[in-house]
Amino acid sequence: MKCSICKQEGHTKRSCKKMTTPVSAPKIDAENDVKVKHPYKEMPESRKNILDYMRNEFNKYIETWSTNHSSEGYTGGEMRENRGSSTEDLVKKTIDKIAVELNINLTSKKGSDDIKLLTLPRPNGTNVTKKHQVDVHVYLNANFIAVIECKSYLDSCYYVRACDDFNLFKRFGYDVKTLIFALEDSISEDTKMFTDVSTDNACDRVFYILDGKRSSSKPIYDKRYLKTPNDDKIVEFIDYICDLITMKSE
Repeated sequence: MKCSICKQEGHTKRSCKKMTTPVSAPKIDAENDVKVKHPYKEMPESRKNILDYMRNEFNKYIETWSTNHSSEGYTGGEMRENRGSSTEDLVKKTIDKIAVELNINLTSKKGSDDIKLLTLPRPNGTNVTKKHQVDVHVYLNANFIAVIECKSYLDSCYYVRACDDFNLFKRFGYDVKTLIFALEDSISEDTKMFTDVSTDNACDRVFYILDGKRSSSKPIYDKRYLKTPNDDKIVEFIDYICDLITMKSE
C-alpha cells in the first residue's frame, strides 16, 4: 500500500502525517450574527430630513467655493469671507430646518442682529457697557438657550477667542449652552485641553462635520482635495440640538 501524498509504503493518504488539514472558514450563524446598521436607517423621518438638508446645503456651498476658486481674480480674502459666512448660514438654516421638522418655536438669529449689552459699575456710580455677541444665537419659545461660534476651521487662536466670548456670557448671567461648529479640525487635543483648563471649560461642545485635519496646502475648495461631510458627525450636531430642545422644554 503506497501513499499518494508522500509516496511512502505502509499507509494511505488519509493517515499521512504530511497531509495539511485545510482551514475552514468561520461559521456564520445567520440568526446570531450582529448586523451593523447605518444610523440613517434607524432615524425618525424628521431627523433624516434634517440630515439630508444639511448635507445638501453644505455640498452646494463647497461647489460654489470650488467654482470661485477657479475664477480668475478671486482673492484669498474673498474666499475666507465666503467660507465664514457660508458656515454661519449653514448652521442657521439647519436650526431653522429643525424647527420646521419638529414643529416647534425654535429660532436662530445672527449675533450681529441680537447684540447683548454687558454692564459693569464704575467706582463713581456710573456704568460701563460692552456690546457682545457670537455668530449665532438660538432661542426656544423666545428663551435664549444657546450660542454657536461658526468656523470653516478651528485652530488654537479661534478656540481661545471663542472661549473668552463664551465666558463673558456665563459671567454676566446668561444660562446658555456654548457651542462651536467648525467644518474642519485644526487644533491639537493637548492645546484644546490646556485652553479648557485655563478658561474654566467655557466651551460646552465642539462639532466638526469633515474628517481629518485641516491642511492649508490642500484646501477643501480645491477640486483636487474636495471633502464630503461625515453623516455621523452631522447627526451628532443635530442630536445635540434636539436633546437640548427636549431638556429646555421640561
